[in-house]
Amino acid sequence: MAARRATGAAERAGLEMTAHPLDPLSAAEIERTAAIAGVRLGRRLSLRFPLIAALDPPKGAETPARLAEAVCFDAISGDTAEVVVDLDAGEAVSAIGLPGVQPYALREEYARAEAGIRADAGWRAAMAARGFDEAQIDSAFLHLWPVGNFGSRWEREHRILKGLAYLRDGADDDGYYGRPVEGLVAIVDLIGGLVLEVEDHPNPAPPREALRFDRDCGGPARTDLKPLEIVQAEGPSFTLEGHLLRWQKWQMRVSLHPREGLVLHEIGYWDDAGTDPLAGPGHSPNGAKPEARLRSICHRASLAEMVVPYGDPGASQYFKNAFDSGEVGGLGRLTNSLELGCDCLGEIAYMDGVVTDERGGARTIKNAICIHEEDFGILWKHTYRNPETGAPESWVRRSRRLVVSAIATVGNYDYGFYWYFYQDGSWEHEVKATGIIQTAAIVDDDPQITRHKVAPNLAGPIHQHFFSFRLDMAVDGGRNTVYEVDAVPLPRGPENPRGNAFTSRAVAIASEAESGRSVHSPSARHWRISNDGTANPLGNPPAYALMPGETVDMMAAEDSAVGQRAQFARRQLWVTAYDPSERYPAGDYPNQSDGGEGMPKWAAQGRPLTDADVVLWYTVGMNHVATPEDWPVAPVHRAGFTMKPWGFFDRNPGLDVPMP
Repeated sequence: MAARRATGAAERAGLEMTAHPLDPLSAAEIERTAAIAGVRLGRRLSLRFPLIAALDPPKGAETPARLAEAVCFDAISGDTAEVVVDLDAGEAVSAIGLPGVQPYALREEYARAEAGIRADAGWRAAMAARGFDEAQIDSAFLHLWPVGNFGSRWEREHRILKGLAYLRDGADDDGYYGRPVEGLVAIVDLIGGLVLEVEDHPNPAPPREALRFDRDCGGPARTDLKPLEIVQAEGPSFTLEGHLLRWQKWQMRVSLHPREGLVLHEIGYWDDAGTDPLAGPGHSPNGAKPEARLRSICHRASLAEMVVPYGDPGASQYFKNAFDSGEVGGLGRLTNSLELGCDCLGEIAYMDGVVTDERGGARTIKNAICIHEEDFGILWKHTYRNPETGAPESWVRRSRRLVVSAIATVGNYDYGFYWYFYQDGSWEHEVKATGIIQTAAIVDDDPQITRHKVAPNLAGPIHQHFFSFRLDMAVDGGRNTVYEVDAVPLPRGPENPRGNAFTSRAVAIASEAESGRSVHSPSARHWRISNDGTANPLGNPPAYALMPGETVDMMAAEDSAVGQRAQFARRQLWVTAYDPSERYPAGDYPNQSDGGEGMPKWAAQGRPLTDADVVLWYTVGMNHVATPEDWPVAPVHRAGFTMKPWGFFDRNPGLDVPMP
């Protein structure tokens, strides 16, 4: 096994190197953006930067300016502003105050809130009244939660978090989720770090002991597992130049965004038909002929928002509706540094990520993105009988896929985000959810049906995970039409005399008012993104189809707090006309918001979508009913979707893959 380092924005020495317009900000650019924004806003020492990121240039711009956005927060007054900086000119081009919005909580605010709770006499008294001694109170783990918006005066008048306590067996104990202090909730103001209220509801005592996942909890380690080594003696088949990645006719740009996490730009495929006017002499991308042309498929693909609504009405549970991207802290900022042999296996290339340290400096996340290729079984096969010998003979090709991945830890949960690319022209996304489930202390005969027992006196509340992916499509160009496709039976009659005939019916989603669509498994529903302005060699428009994987409807009521704030999750597919300002389907600032922002406002515009620059918003949903097998650490739960070529090629594009 080997790991390779990629040259990217994280390793630039300064601004003297010219960045590609779609590259993320370097450390120097982050610091420069913060300095310019600080000057524009008055260089206050209390200024903090929840987010500093590159702004995508306008589509089609030949020499775009290098722009950066900064979300600026005053840690004393609580005021928020957005500043856009032109890094080429070295000046701020706009600064807008945003009264009434709450960017996600800063690291220092989490620390201040925890200190405030530990020092609060009311909270300590409530802990002592439950029979805990000073050592248990001092060592208790505090999990701080965003609060949503349930209409309380604390939510409307303060910037707050809610703190839940868990007992530890010692200072180094990481099994604290097994001993929740149920019903005790501290509401803390983040500006002053003071506890506003301690809610103390009668509840069962914490379990006597917790099952540890990190110390022999499964008994003696298995001894019959033989080594598995992945060796590519000649190196990987992909090339990585800065953020430009090429593999098996695929080409894209890879980066880490501080809020969205892993982002892919300009996904395209080198088709052997035609000529690439930009190809110089001898130019031959991976697996493509020198005369190939690069065909566009998707301009930008990312996870735009996610929300985890819990379905337990208990006092310690009902408010758990975290928007992990826009409310908790940004998936990019919470991305792990990956380790060879653990998170990634094989011949690996890593890319670093660079995010703000919130005070105007930069913080580098080493090995934030993992890139490798792996065997994936059979690509295609056919066995036939040789007419001369009568013996069966097989033609087979093995499939290999490119994997681009990142993993973020959000509180108790860990999420792996994996983009896969295949030699048959398809690509897909898979979310892998693991980590530790949220818990509740119970009596063993607990009657509550919204939580399920996972250990003695311990339950896991039922909950869901919703991931909204933003796909800025560009199938063979920037003008596409999206069709909803269903398998439907034909009525009996002259065209179906025996009742066996059925067809595939495609209906265009003509406007945003029609775009809230749901998965329908009985009809094999999927959505086709077509370029009707051109044709493949067979005379049909080239297209890609979005094929749903596992998903689920949101169970929370439409008029519930989370139902209002996460309206995007009430349907699996939305389609909107491209607008560079429409990036986050729950709004730019979902923290303590009233709801109704983002997708419901965009869809209400009713803009036409036929032969247009369209953006797809697809929601992957996971339903999690906790079981004992999810404790003390949950095995990976997988869900996702596939993008499949539909007339984009005139034959199987994997015919030229060599025999194994």
